[in-house]
Amino acid sequence: MISDDLAIDVFAASRATARDTSSIARPQQLTVYGAEWCRDCRRSKAVLDVRRVDYVYVDLAAQPARADEAEALTGRKSIPVLVFPDGEHLVEPTNAELCAKLDRAGL
Repeated sequence: MISDDLAIDVFAASRATARDTSSIARPQQLTVYGAEWCRDCRRSKAVLDVRRVDYVYVDLAAQPARADEAEALTGRKSIPVLVFPDGEHLVEPTNAELCAKLDRAGL
């Protein structure tokens, strides 16, 4: 069984400024921004793996420059960030939130 842990802000607090995300391309496939040391990232990936959902994983520890992409979408530096092909994103979702979105997306 996959348990929900308390969300952890792994970076600084979110920025209060609005962001223009119109120039950011929507992914064709679910994209997960995270890091292996992040418990919430591992938990979210486990949910996706159990449900056999295909996704692209962006390891921010290995590719730190890509963190700007996730921050541009969310205005936050928290991970995991899950970006869906419909343009919607989730930041640090609980298992229930992630499963509900996957159900709505037919995944």
